Amino acid sequence: SGVDVVRAALAEGLEVAELRRRLEEERAEAARAAEEAAEHAAGLSARAAASERANEEAEAALRRASAAQQDAAESLRRTEADLRRTEAELRRTEAEVRERDASLGAAEATVREAAARASSLEGSLEAARRDAAARAAAAQSQVAAAVAAAAASDEARR
Repeated sequence: SGVDVVRAALAEGLEVAELRRRLEEERAEAARAAEEAAEHAAGLSARAAASERANEEAEAALRRASAAQQDAAESLRRTEADLRRTEAELRRTEAEVRERDASLGAAEATVREAAARASSLEGSLEAARRDAAARAAAAQSQVAAAVAAAAASDEARR
């Protein structure tokens, strides 16, 4: 029904909002991870001059940060794709609701037209009844007059 479609559209709207919220959280988390990795790498680089080990740790941290950034970017792409699919579904649902509203409006107009025709026919029927009653009354008057004339004629013959 139209109400179910509207409820489904509202639920999809809420789902879009949730996907957007998650997308923003993932973006912030990716930025934090990149910032933390950059800070860590900078700290390790400062010590790299004193130790080859520190240099290896910095490179490993950079690789982890890069991998984390790539994971976050992939997750972000997936979330954005989900958001686009959900928004497309919402647009389709909204179009269906508009079509159903238009169909309902057309049906209501048809019902109003039928009611107007029925009302008009009722008026015509009432007028025809009044006309028939008037004709019947006139015919009864003529019959009564003819009966009275016949009775008078019979009386006159006697």
